[in-house]
Amino acid sequence: MYNLSQLNHLKELNFSMTQPTEAQKIQTLRAIRGPLIVWMIMIGFVAVYVSTSAIALIRTHISNKQFQLLSRYAPSHQSLIPFFILLATVCLIATIWFGPKLYQHRRYLLIGCPMLLLLIYIRFMPTSAPVLMIGTYPVFTIESIVAYNNSKRILRYVTTVYLFMWGAYSIAVGWMMALVTLESFGFVMMMVFYYWRFYQRQVQERERVENLYTELQLAYTQVETSTIRAERQRVARELHDTLTQGLAGTVMQLEAAKSFLEQGNTERTAEIIDNSIDVARGALHESRITLTDLRSTTEESLPARLHLVTEAIRKNYQVTTTTKINDIPDYSPSQLTEITRIVTEALTNVAKHANTDQALLTSSLHDDIFKLKIIDFGAGFDMSSQSKKKMAGHFGLQGLQERATRLDGVITVVSAPDEGTTVTLTMPATRKELANS
Repeated sequence: MYNLSQLNHLKELNFSMTQPTEAQKIQTLRAIRGPLIVWMIMIGFVAVYVSTSAIALIRTHISNKQFQLLSRYAPSHQSLIPFFILLATVCLIATIWFGPKLYQHRRYLLIGCPMLLLLIYIRFMPTSAPVLMIGTYPVFTIESIVAYNNSKRILRYVTTVYLFMWGAYSIAVGWMMALVTLESFGFVMMMVFYYWRFYQRQVQERERVENLYTELQLAYTQVETSTIRAERQRVARELHDTLTQGLAGTVMQLEAAKSFLEQGNTERTAEIIDNSIDVARGALHESRITLTDLRSTTEESLPARLHLVTEAIRKNYQVTTTTKINDIPDYSPSQLTEITRIVTEALTNVAKHANTDQALLTSSLHDDIFKLKIIDFGAGFDMSSQSKKKMAGHFGLQGLQERATRLDGVITVVSAPDEGTTVTLTMPATRKELANS
């Protein structure tokens, strides 16, 4: 569960990621300038063709009064029509090119400035108004989607203005030509709205993915923090059980030795000092094993971890371990850590109780079952029920079984007097993240 500060932080991250920054919007506007300019050049040439060749066609479908009304707003010299259309096209292309600058100074100029030019153009070039309305509508739509957060509202305003222009055009040329124009304009509107819906769905999907990614980041941070805390607690326990208790025992022994020395009992003093040396040496060995365990958790492979453990056992207890590890499954770091600790405890038992200086580590993998054996050639022990129960507590086999259970595995022990002991870890070859204990 997340606390209040983490939830607030998560909301801030979600908002910052799902809402593009101003710099990102400007960069996107610059990126789409090229295709939009090419589109406008094409629309300009189409408008020239319509204006120069379709007047006769329009004349056959409208009345004299409507034609005179339409001609009143058109240029008086027909030869100048292509020039005026190209000039208007260049002006619209300029607004597209300088769109990022207009957006930076006044956001409304990005759509307002070319819209004003469009109205002026239609006022003086009504014969090419259908082409211009159909051609510029996608341009304004794309720019509004990219630049404005409330693109739905802007798109509604732009569509309303275009419908108003279509209404004015229909009054000028009649409903017959207006319906033909409306058919084409309606098709373009359908394509634009389809694109807008598709774009919105993509944005929502991206927001969902980014929200999940943010939650995963937060969860990973929590897991990492929990892991560090658990590891620190484990180190504290290990040091308390080894170094702290060893030092406390040594201090008590030395205080007793001092007391006997003051009394002149040198034999008892020497005995206590010898015991203090043994206690200190044992605490030193245990501390080295603990530090080796900490170092091994940073290694990524099981052989590298076990190499550190066997080297520590050799230096501390003069027990040489031969390692033959093959076919290791793709275990998680937490699984490798638990396996390493089982081997560490088993080899420590060998060093303390087996009365031998040789041990063997072997592994095998068959039918998705991984087996790891710790074999010693020492004294061994009786496997009878009473003796087995006694040796289980003495060798710490209960702790080994608990660690094996966390791995969904089992520990088996085979031993006989004067024939050594074999401790086998059997577990599935399945990768699994273990919970902190």
